Amino acid sequence: HSPTTAINHGGISKSSYPHQVAIMSNTHNDKKRKRSRSDDQLAPAVGPHVIQWLGKRKKKVPDALSADKNNHMQMEQILRLLALKERERRALVRYVEKSIDEEMNGGPKKVELQDSDGEYDVKNSAAAASHHHKQQELWPTSVTFSNNYDWESSVPADTKEKYYPSNKIRQRANHFSRNVYFKRITDKDHPACGEFGLYCALAHAKPGQWLLDYVGRVTLGEDQNKKSDYVSDFGEHSELACDANLLGNEARFLNDFRNTGNYPNVEFNFRRDRNGEFRQGVYVKQVKEAKEKGFDGIKQDEELLVSYGKSYWKSRVDGGDLTEFVWRLPNQPMPPGGKPN
Repeated sequence: HSPTTAINHGGISKSSYPHQVAIMSNTHNDKKRKRSRSDDQLAPAVGPHVIQWLGKRKKKVPDALSADKNNHMQMEQILRLLALKERERRALVRYVEKSIDEEMNGGPKKVELQDSDGEYDVKNSAAAASHHHKQQELWPTSVTFSNNYDWESSVPADTKEKYYPSNKIRQRANHFSRNVYFKRITDKDHPACGEFGLYCALAHAKPGQWLLDYVGRVTLGEDQNKKSDYVSDFGEHSELACDANLLGNEARFLNDFRNTGNYPNVEFNFRRDRNGEFRQGVYVKQVKEAKEKGFDGIKQDEELLVSYGKSYWKSRVDGGDLTEFVWRLPNQPMPPGGKPN
């Protein structure tokens, strides 16, 4: 969609700034790419991993790549050979980077089982019940609230079992988070004024702290709703998609940092809970990853901001040129004349 196209999700008007979004893989994986080695440095080992990825996806290997026995082709050259969609390109780059990292570090990294789900299990106190009621009144009527992933039947049983172990899984309570809250944005200078934003409910959310999970309906990547603004890559190889368009929790109200005058302060990372379920968490940025000078976490009532990634916006800006789209940089005052119409 173009950012100037009016869209309505859950009774929420989305006009010049499609905000409750979206392609989260762009965010945490853009971060990964920035700190990874360059394509030139990866080049000697790229070819075999690309061929392996294509084989897993049952895609044809270009003759030029098959003939490159000495692995001279660089990632950029290979991507030009392949007729891939944008999300497939991102998935391929991540797969290659991960595979090479594993080669260099003696095998795959063990995914840490994080016990951060007490948030979904604690019984509501009177104060929590009041908070839940207030948030429930604001919740879009066309969106089902859930802290549990809804798996489409089209996902193969073995794939689902890998991420959602049926003999261990537990259902999470469907109450609103105590770590965050959402509300309408009233600041006229905010690019999402009049829409929802997500805010910190804690006195101080420390760097690296888990806040909540991004939840939605899980489908095969090729079955994703291409018209939805709430789709996230999902799975270790981005073979799945998670869509919070019609089902999800407060994480769907996260706004992009662009044009807010602030840097992103949260990021998305995959994790596994104590039962081995694969989930996508929203975390406060680590100090070393934050661009804001002196960053020490997020204070109460501060808006949570993430980066949707350039590719998300390029697909929604006419011509894909973000030069005019970005009109206010972080830590910069409002430009003369205020927010563009």
